[in-house]
Amino acid sequence: MSGDKGGSGDLQVVGGAYGVEADVDDMDRTGEAIAGRSDDVGDIALDTHAFLVDPNFLSSAVLSPGSFAQVEQKLLSALDGPGGLSAHAVSMGVAGTFMRAKAHAYYLTDQSLEYGEDIRQFLQGQAAPVSLAGLLIAAQVTNRGGAAEEIAKIADDPQLWLTEHPDLVEEIVASAPGALDAILPGLGYPFDTAQGAALLAQLYHQQAGDLEHVGTSTDNKAPDGAQDLLERLYEIYHDDHRSLDDRLAVETVPGDPPTYNVYLPGTKAFDAPFGGESDLIQNMGTNLAAVGGSDNAYEQSVLQALEDSDLPPDATVNFVGHSQGGIVAARLAQKLSDPDSGYPQYHVGAVLTAGSPVDAIDVPDSVQVLSLVNEHDIVPRLDGEKYEDSSNHTTVVADMQRGSVAANHDIQDVYVTIAGQVDSADGDDSALGDAQSVVDAMRGSGQQSTINTFHMTRRDG
Repeated sequence: MSGDKGGSGDLQVVGGAYGVEADVDDMDRTGEAIAGRSDDVGDIALDTHAFLVDPNFLSSAVLSPGSFAQVEQKLLSALDGPGGLSAHAVSMGVAGTFMRAKAHAYYLTDQSLEYGEDIRQFLQGQAAPVSLAGLLIAAQVTNRGGAAEEIAKIADDPQLWLTEHPDLVEEIVASAPGALDAILPGLGYPFDTAQGAALLAQLYHQQAGDLEHVGTSTDNKAPDGAQDLLERLYEIYHDDHRSLDDRLAVETVPGDPPTYNVYLPGTKAFDAPFGGESDLIQNMGTNLAAVGGSDNAYEQSVLQALEDSDLPPDATVNFVGHSQGGIVAARLAQKLSDPDSGYPQYHVGAVLTAGSPVDAIDVPDSVQVLSLVNEHDIVPRLDGEKYEDSSNHTTVVADMQRGSVAANHDIQDVYVTIAGQVDSADGDDSALGDAQSVVDAMRGSGQQSTINTFHMTRRDG
């Protein structure tokens, strides 16, 4: 697993402050600092050389020629000798430049490998326009050795087999543009997964209707960890009287200034366009729009909820999302931090996602992201991307096989459990400590918080 730098128990950690990208960034910054000190040392050497030709210093040679020559010789040796300031300035400059060049070489190599992987997946898709899934399954069977036995497993329990091979889903999604281009030349290229999703999202209505404030709760203990955050999200999504409509919630955690945690539940309707579309916002169309980065009713509703919550200008906003909610959370963190996005600008502090395909979303370095992933959950693979390895994005991967697609994606049984493991992890584990620091931005330190719940509606037509 790329960027795997540690773990605790059955948990693996990818990215974050101890990931590969962070190491390369540190190398680049260190090289830049060394090169900068080289300039400082060089300036000192130049200033000292100027002293050697200072008229007052030269005039002293008349009074004591021997002492003058001795001092001049020692100064020249200290400045220009093998171990002098000038030599140190040059060697520091060379070392700093070399270190930065090496960091950039690592970065370019990584980019080249990613580009090569994209080409491989595109060509793989073109090679199997009719039965891409069949080709990949055949390859998987061949790799495992017993073809008849493997086919029997697929026939006996296809969901179990699929969740045992989540990388297959990732390959199919990543290769889809190539398959599309083979069927309709020119249409699949240069589309990637996000572009294709954005195109399909246009088949759905994406305008939000009125946002209804449905309740305020003031007797809540502010969250004290990742498990508290996901349990609160679970309550919003699964409470019986809320299960048949779209809800989101904004929590105000007291402080100076206060912190605002926005809870975004996942998909409720896997519907189709052209007459099959539901009235729900948390539907398939929003999934496509969020993956594609296009405007959608879910994002519009969140923005309205933030406006209705009367946030002060210096407020810090954090997002907590499961599945679709996590995709929307990452997209909002991206757009709310970009002055060119056309979205209102908020200070986004942290994002916690659970079971969400967010590795293709470029969240700004100023935002810390923690993604919880079940290795047997195929949903985080639906963007066709490997786990993100960046200094501000930490992914914690658990191994929890529950036997079906839905069970492996369940927020309560799977992701609340993983969050609890993160909370209880050894504080000396540096990689998981980095994950816990993301959650720290949302904690309430035992204070009482206020939660405002909103009902989202879709505009007709």
